[in-house]
Amino acid sequence: MITQTAREHGTPGEGAAEGSAATAFQPPLSVTRPELLREGTDTAFREVIWDLLTVANRLQKYPEAFGRQLGISSAQYAVLIATAHIQGTRGTGIRRLADHMHLPAPHVTTTVGRLVTGGLLAKAPNPEDGRGVLVSLTPEGEAALGRLAPFQQQVNDALFGGLSREEFETFGQLIQTMVGNSRRALETVATLQRNDDDRPREAAE
Repeated sequence: MITQTAREHGTPGEGAAEGSAATAFQPPLSVTRPELLREGTDTAFREVIWDLLTVANRLQKYPEAFGRQLGISSAQYAVLIATAHIQGTRGTGIRRLADHMHLPAPHVTTTVGRLVTGGLLAKAPNPEDGRGVLVSLTPEGEAALGRLAPFQQQVNDALFGGLSREEFETFGQLIQTMVGNSRRALETVATLQRNDDDRPREAAE
């Protein structure tokens, strides 16, 4: 096991044996790639992870707020805005919409159904696939996003405040890389857990 270099902290307390010193516990490294280590420690990496978790938690609150403005759920808002951006002139299929959102198709199908019932989305037969449908915004859906826009713009401007165009483009590239990496990391988790489940358990002593 790779561990971080132990560092001594403080001085022996009164009455401590001569030559002894208090030593802080150094947890094992949580990453081993040299590019992610600084002076043999993963301290900077851990800070990045905590910051990512903080941002991820906050990002979940924005769709909730946007949906609340329209009287719909955060999941419904996400599907509505995603459809608006990829529907083009003929609508979008459920599979393409699900892939765009990185979500399971059944989940998207259910949410689309609720938006259709609510009058914000419409479904039409897909001429290229007799079993499929194309989804697009209704006039009511378009009007809803129009009403939301001033609120949404202020929030998103604040979220990305201070970034230059070059920094934003670099950020976008990094996020695309992390989307793929996060998928592979989950696959690694599943593989490791499966291997652990398949490993014979030692008999209890």
